[in-house]
Amino acid sequence: MPEPRRAAQHPVLDVSCVRVTFGGLAAVDGVDLTVAPGEVVGVIGPNGAGKSTLLNVISGFVAVDAGSDDARVVFDGVDVTNVLPYRRARLGMARSFQDARLFPAMTVRDALLGAFHEGFTSGLFSEGMASGFARAQEDAAHEGIEDLLDLVDLRRYLDHRVSDLSFGTTRALEMAALAARRPKLLLLDEPASGLQQSEVEVMGALIHKIRREAAAVVIDHDVPFVAGLVDRLVAMDLGRVVAEGRPADVLTSDAVIDSYLGGAAPPLAGADVRRSTRVRPRIQAVTR
Repeated sequence: MPEPRRAAQHPVLDVSCVRVTFGGLAAVDGVDLTVAPGEVVGVIGPNGAGKSTLLNVISGFVAVDAGSDDARVVFDGVDVTNVLPYRRARLGMARSFQDARLFPAMTVRDALLGAFHEGFTSGLFSEGMASGFARAQEDAAHEGIEDLLDLVDLRRYLDHRVSDLSFGTTRALEMAALAARRPKLLLLDEPASGLQQSEVEVMGALIHKIRREAAAVVIDHDVPFVAGLVDRLVAMDLGRVVAEGRPADVLTSDAVIDSYLGGAAPPLAGADVRRSTRVRPRIQAVTR
């Protein structure tokens, strides 16, 4: 007797026919992108290729062009094309930006605690009166911080203000705050930008730790870093996808060499791209 077929698992992200223009210039021009559950997809391309605009469309900070009837952003089976960013976040989408957007006057402890606050249901009055229910939620959040510190070793900085941290430590704190949401999808915009090489090498391990099996879309100009991190690579140029597939195949494609790498031999050509970014099991170097 044949085994019953299992229902196909829908993609965690399904973007189709997305188009965004600014002043008549197509920043994103009919892009399709599908991400499977647990998959890590990298997006590369030169400046002006449309990478960040695509990420802004996925996260809801930029709307698709009016009249684009076929354009869709479907997240975890839900059409979120016209859904506000904070509602997408509540559905399980987490986004980082090129500049870490944290409150500089907060301590690291408060910043981590604040990452759990969206899930609080006690309300302002209960919190102000320090009701038992509110205290229980606060205690749960503090336990959650300990869980985060097992992922990102920030214990020595807990009482430091965010403004006093190094850039690498601030980036690690941002990643920890994203992990607090236990997202289904991570959208990372240039996570390695501004980091020292030793920190870049550790960032790949940190991303895999904090995503906890979540899918991820990673944009970065550091091609070896992205290629060594992802399962699949997407190359964009002038708002369009020009190549897609395994990192080694994409980096050696004629379209990428011509449009992104300026006709030069691509980095890592003919090599095992996953060995290019060597990561250490500890992530303390990021927090120095």
